[in-house]
Amino acid sequence: MTSGNRPMLTTNDAAEEGNPLLSPEQVPVDNGGQHWVDGLEVNQESISLNVQNSIANKEMTCMVHRRRWMILIFLIFLILLVIGVSFAVCLGIHDDKDEKYDPALFELPRCFNGSFRLTNQIFIPDLLSPASNQSKALSSQLQEKLSDLYSSSPALGRYFSSVEISDFRNGSVQADYRLRFLMPLNNTELEQFTLSREMVYNVFRQSLYDQDPELNHPLYIHPASLDMQVGSVTSESRSGVLYW
Repeated sequence: MTSGNRPMLTTNDAAEEGNPLLSPEQVPVDNGGQHWVDGLEVNQESISLNVQNSIANKEMTCMVHRRRWMILIFLIFLILLVIGVSFAVCLGIHDDKDEKYDPALFELPRCFNGSFRLTNQIFIPDLLSPASNQSKALSSQLQEKLSDLYSSSPALGRYFSSVEISDFRNGSVQADYRLRFLMPLNNTELEQFTLSREMVYNVFRQSLYDQDPELNHPLYIHPASLDMQVGSVTSESRSGVLYW
């Protein structure tokens, strides 16, 4: 039925007119990779591009940090190399005047004498005779030991001349010794400091404390038994060398 030639709407027509055909969420349109989600347009190409840019930025940041570390390591290596080369050059051109000396200028004798006790030796009467084989053998061993001691001393090595074992006495074997050093003329500083009794004695005593008493070495010298005085009277040794 119509009223004034106006078409009558059925119930179905009214329902269709009151509702849109499809909401944006219901339209499955694939147009250039665009989609509607909750009323918002989403572009897949834009998302993919953003992800790629983010990955590229991270890789670039890692490369920058890696290059910085490489540059830092290279600079440290370069600095160490320069320091090493400089040190080597300094050692090569270093001229220590104290290391250059003429032994022929060492003419003035400086002597010391004293005694020590060999606690691991058993005294025998043959040691009383300088001509006996036992006395000669023990004297030679002790002279070698004391010569090595003073010859290897950084402070006294250049001045050391000789050592003599003069006698053996009873009492675990008591040995008397004489040390002879040579120094330049008119050098009072050497006599007061380098070749003083304290210096020569301390070098000897320190070497004795460095011994290992548990080894029971036959040439072990008891540190507390060491005695030393400055030689002042001319005397004749076994070998005919004059000591002062």
